[in-house]
Amino acid sequence: MARTIAEIQNEILTEKKKQTSLDGLKMSSKTGIWNLWVNIVATALWVHEKIVEKNALISRPHTLNWYREQALNFHYGVPLTSDSTNSISLIWKEGSYQFDTTDLEGDIEQYKIIKHCAVSEIDLETVMNPDKEPEEIFSDYFHNKVGVVFIKVATVKGDKISRIDVPNELFAFKEYIAKIKDAGNQVYITSDEGDRLKLNLNVYIDPLTIYIDPADIEYYQLKSLSRPLTSEEEEKLINHKLNTLNGSLILQPEVFPVQDAVRDHLRNIEFNGAFVKTYLVDAVQKAQGVKIPVLTKIQTVEAKNPSDRLDPEFNDVTKIEYFIPKAGYFDIDILEVEVNYIPYTFYRDKQ
Repeated sequence: MARTIAEIQNEILTEKKKQTSLDGLKMSSKTGIWNLWVNIVATALWVHEKIVEKNALISRPHTLNWYREQALNFHYGVPLTSDSTNSISLIWKEGSYQFDTTDLEGDIEQYKIIKHCAVSEIDLETVMNPDKEPEEIFSDYFHNKVGVVFIKVATVKGDKISRIDVPNELFAFKEYIAKIKDAGNQVYITSDEGDRLKLNLNVYIDPLTIYIDPADIEYYQLKSLSRPLTSEEEEKLINHKLNTLNGSLILQPEVFPVQDAVRDHLRNIEFNGAFVKTYLVDAVQKAQGVKIPVLTKIQTVEAKNPSDRLDPEFNDVTKIEYFIPKAGYFDIDILEVEVNYIPYTFYRDKQ
C-alpha cells in the first residue's frame, strides 16, 4: 500500500536528522524554502507510489487458480427481502472487477451458487506429436482447444454435488467470466450431470459379523469365478433369488458395510479428483466384517443427457489404475455396485 504524503515527509525529516551537514537548515516556518522542498519531494514520491500500486493491481497475473477464485466468488440473484430492489452489481474497483454487496442484507454466501470448481488447460505438447511433422497449420491447434481455459463448475443441492441446471444461472456465470477474463483468452465452461459408475467386487466376509444366506453361497462363488461358466453352472444362476439381507450386519440389518464404504469413499473424493482403484479397496478393507475385498470390474460413462441415463453404453476401465470423471464427480444416486459375498473360511483350510 502506498505511503501517505505525511509519512514520506516524516521519513525525510528523520533521515535529515542523521545528516549533521544539514543541521544549518532551519524548520521554523511552514513556508520556508526547506519545508516547501520537503513537501514537493514527498508529493512526487506519493504520486509515483500510487501509480506503481495501481499498475501492480491491474497487472496481477491471472493464473488457473485466479480463475477458480473468481468462479467461487460469483454472486447470482437479488436480495430475497421483499422491500428491496437492489441487485448485486459488478463494479471496477482498485484494478479489478468486484461485486458491490454494500446494500445487501443477510448472508452473502447464499448468492454464491458455485460451490465446486476446477480449472485446467491443454498445452501444445499434448496435441503435437514431436516425432511427426504437423499436417495442420498452427491456428488449427488453437481450434483443437490448445490455449483454452477449461472451467468445470457445480453447485450443491441438499448434501450432494449437482450440476447447475437453471439455464439463466449458468448463462449469467458465463457472462461474468467473459467480462473479467483476460483479453484474448478462450474460456470453455461446463456444468454436467455426474458420471455414472458401475462396480463389481468379490468380498470375503466374516460370517460371524456379516449376514449371508447359506443358500446363496454357491451363487456368489460361481459369480466370482474369473473363467467362463459351463452351461450347467449358468443354469444354477438363472432365476436364483438372493436374500435381500445378504451383506448386512447381523446385529444391525439396516447397515450394509461394503455398500456404505463404497458410497462414503466416492462422496469424499474432491471435485475433479481422481478415482483410484487402490484407494477404494483400502476403504472397503476398513469396513466392519470385511476380510478381503477384490475389485474385479469398473465401468463408467459420462451423462450426456437425460435420455442416456436409461440404458447407457458403459466403458470398461478396469485396467486403468486411476481416472477423473468428465463431470468432475460421480452421481451417487445411480451408482451400481454388485458384490459377491463369500464366507472367509481360510482358517479351516489349514486344519
